[in-house]
Amino acid sequence: MKKFFLSFSFLFIFILSSLFLRHQPVNSDTLVAVKDTLSSSQLSFFARMGTGVTVGDTILRLNTTAGSAPNTNTYNLSAGETIFIGNTLSTGAIGTYPVTNIGDTATFTIASGIGQSFAYPFAAIIATRSAVHTVVFSPRNNFTGGIFQLLIKATSRTGENHEDGIPDQQGFDRGSDIGSSLGLGSRVDATDVSCPLAATAGVGTTVVINNASYHIFSCALGAGGTNQYGVGTSYTMTVGRDLTVGSQIINPSASVGRSVGTGSSLSADIYTYYFRHLDSGSVVRDTTQGKLAIIESVRVTATVDPTLTFSIGTSGISVGATPCNSTLGSNATNVSATAVPFGSLSLGAFNNLAQHLSCITNAPGGYVVTAYENDQLTIIGDGTTIADTNCDGSCTVTDDQPWSTDNTHSEFGYAIHNLNVGVSVTDFQQGYRPFGEGPSNAQQIMKNTSVPSVNETAFVCYRLTASTAQKAGNYENKIIYTATATF
Repeated sequence: MKKFFLSFSFLFIFILSSLFLRHQPVNSDTLVAVKDTLSSSQLSFFARMGTGVTVGDTILRLNTTAGSAPNTNTYNLSAGETIFIGNTLSTGAIGTYPVTNIGDTATFTIASGIGQSFAYPFAAIIATRSAVHTVVFSPRNNFTGGIFQLLIKATSRTGENHEDGIPDQQGFDRGSDIGSSLGLGSRVDATDVSCPLAATAGVGTTVVINNASYHIFSCALGAGGTNQYGVGTSYTMTVGRDLTVGSQIINPSASVGRSVGTGSSLSADIYTYYFRHLDSGSVVRDTTQGKLAIIESVRVTATVDPTLTFSIGTSGISVGATPCNSTLGSNATNVSATAVPFGSLSLGAFNNLAQHLSCITNAPGGYVVTAYENDQLTIIGDGTTIADTNCDGSCTVTDDQPWSTDNTHSEFGYAIHNLNVGVSVTDFQQGYRPFGEGPSNAQQIMKNTSVPSVNETAFVCYRLTASTAQKAGNYENKIIYTATATF
């Protein structure tokens, strides 16, 4: 029985602002307050393709060799997100594939078969995670024409490019200049920086502080521009926009030597950032240092077992009731879930009884109910039968027709009265049919091709006639109903 896994990702956002003053202070009585909050602190995913993957495969295997890539398992990868597969060199090709399921720690499923250009061992498998950086700060000085700068850690590791759109193991990636180089995320520029005080946004070249490289994002007040400062003053600067209209800085992948998703506890990768206040001559006057914690997501899984409920009962069945526009006789009180006792028949007349059917499922493809008879109504041990109906002359097991006049011949058939079924294959408004004989002739009588929103119900109406020449005796057969869910 197939199970459904509902997969959700909870991102732990750890924003650690350790505020320490660097450089000689102009004022020492009030420290500046700075906080950089990320819209997502999830590590980016960067793995390599394992062996044995061929063109058209939808189940892909990772290279699980330690050190082969920042990620060597499926931790931090989630169903529903889009991955990039291919060659990360500037001349390489990249394909995009939606992830539909996480199989185990080494395999996952994509929505369509992998293309020929990407089905090879050691191909890069990447899911970029990016974030808007929202910096709230309170200056402690006013420098006319001053400049505020946010410095975010960039990689300086050999073999990594800090602005190619590919997640780095030593810092945040600014994104690729699409059109001139390979990239999985467009490059953050001045239009993606929002400044307070009508300041002019800018993006500078990287700067090295304490042997580490940093991206520079700035807000320049311009000539004569001033700012308030001190306790109670607060300004906001953002780097990154909604991805539908702009770009965001790409979060790092797991740091070198870090084992993602293993062990009894998770430890975040910690990155330093700086917020600086420069005077009009671009001299750094105040500097604050903070910390950012980047960590993998926590995958939460739950199983909803598939369900299917089908029942046969007597709801709405009583003497004088009119399912299928046919009045039920006195034996309606004897109908049960397992028996339809017509009792002594009125010869040369319509004898009507009914049962109530209901079905519900959580299967995404809905359900179908079929019915067939084991044989014609027969005197046990004798072999005399009552024929399956041809209605008023032309109905078959697959074609219902009116049956309202011919009650002088011995015949047996049924109709379906749709109450709230998604699709009722036959219905009393079109007419009656004979039951198909044997499982190979089972016919659909009710179905829904999607998940029903409520319990779906119908009446099955049995009609029996007997001629005045029909041999006396006790006749019986069996009707077999089968409900099948489509998963």
